[in-house]
Amino acid sequence: MNASLSQSLPWQRPSPFILPHTVTEDELDFLGHVNNKSYLGWIENVAWAHAKSVGISHEMQKRLNRIMAVHANCMHYHASCYLGDELLIATWVGEQIGCCRRQRYFQIIRPSDGKTVFSAEATYVCIDLHKHQPKRIPSEFIEPYQSNQA
Repeated sequence: MNASLSQSLPWQRPSPFILPHTVTEDELDFLGHVNNKSYLGWIENVAWAHAKSVGISHEMQKRLNRIMAVHANCMHYHASCYLGDELLIATWVGEQIGCCRRQRYFQIIRPSDGKTVFSAEATYVCIDLHKHQPKRIPSEFIEPYQSNQA
C-alpha cells in the first residue's frame, strides 16, 4: 500500500498508525465472513505494534511495573469482510482521562472500495503489574506518542 493512497482514505483522525492486513481463512466464521472476535485480535495487535513503534516495550513495562490494560471497548461493525480482503488497520492514542485512564481509537478501512468496515473506541487504565491496581500513567507512556505525532 503506497503512502499517498493511505493518506487519501477517509480516516477519522489525522496521522494514523497503520498496519496492513489480508484476511485469512482462519479468521472466517461458518458464514464465510470475518468472525467478530478477529476484529478484537486485530485492534489488540495494532495497539501493541503502535506502542512498540514509539519505544514502549514489554521490558520497559516490566521495569516501570506498569501496563495499559483495556478497561472498556465499544466496537462498531460497519460492513462484512471476506477471505483475501486487503485491509488497513489504524489506531490513534486519544485523550487522557484523569491520572490513570486514556482513550485509544481504531478504524479499519478496505482500500479497494474506501469503506470503513470497523471502528472502535477503547478506554485503557494504567495498572501496577503486581497489585493490579490503577496507577498514574508514567511519562514514559505519554511522551513517546507526543514526540512521534506528525
